[in-house]
Amino acid sequence: MIFDTKEVTWANMKVVLLGKELTGIRAIKYKLSQEKEHLHGAGDEPIGIQRGKRTYEGEIKLLKFEYDILADAVKKAGGRDILDLSAEIVVTYVKDALSSPRTDIIQGFQFKEFEKGWEQGAKFMELTLPIIFMGLKQNA
Repeated sequence: MIFDTKEVTWANMKVVLLGKELTGIRAIKYKLSQEKEHLHGAGDEPIGIQRGKRTYEGEIKLLKFEYDILADAVKKAGGRDILDLSAEIVVTYVKDALSSPRTDIIQGFQFKEFEKGWEQGAKFMELTLPIIFMGLKQNA
């Protein structure tokens, strides 16, 4: 049996939003979490683990030109600013030409906030935009 320990690289990942591949993306991360706590009964040891609500959140780092494209699309659709955007994000990655691609679909995402800023000597503007979303389909 042979095990392949190669990892997928940033160069082999594609992120699509509003039908457009984001070329000005610098980072993306997304997570699913669920409330959990021990259930106690007799004695001092837990007898189970209770589960509660699930939440979905993450962040996207974009170059300003990519942010501007999204902001313009929102305004063209009648929105006030990028916080009015609601869509899906499709993340596809593949290890190499022989591997099957894997796709995650971030469903019903929205930006939570945005902040712009530059520093002296900056060659570009990078915006880190926190997101929340409604669901995650993994390896869709």
